[in-house]
Amino acid sequence: MERRVSIRRATSAGYRLPERPSDALASRSSVSVKRPPQSAPKSASEPQPNSEYRDPVKQDRVWRELVRAERDGLKEWEKNWSFLKDFDQLGNPRTETPLPSYVSLYSETLPNTSNQMLGSRVCTELGKELMRMDKLLMLTTKHHKTKPSPEMQPC
Repeated sequence: MERRVSIRRATSAGYRLPERPSDALASRSSVSVKRPPQSAPKSASEPQPNSEYRDPVKQDRVWRELVRAERDGLKEWEKNWSFLKDFDQLGNPRTETPLPSYVSLYSETLPNTSNQMLGSRVCTELGKELMRMDKLLMLTTKHHKTKPSPEMQPC
């Protein structure tokens, strides 16, 4: 004698939740599984487990269930949480900054070279000064055209 108790689902705050659908689902994904699968004895005439992936009708049902579950999730989110995108942390309404009508392909801060790699801006005043200082450093240290020590020689 099996006794089935019918209790309405509710949240901890006492709000009633909608009833779960009673129709059987075609997929076994975590999105569409509403209750655990009922185990049935397997018969010898039952098709192979891989055959369900080849059945286009079943694939279509699974796809429709996933789309429906995604739509339902979106509706739930819009109903319960969409206020988060409309207001900031202090509760003030957010204002969206309008996007510019035109954005240049070339950067204002980083140079583009002819092969679309980032350039070094050697032609600028700063680049010329850095090159001059680099040459001064090389000339004053007297490492220009000197043979490295035997330790630094390749084997």
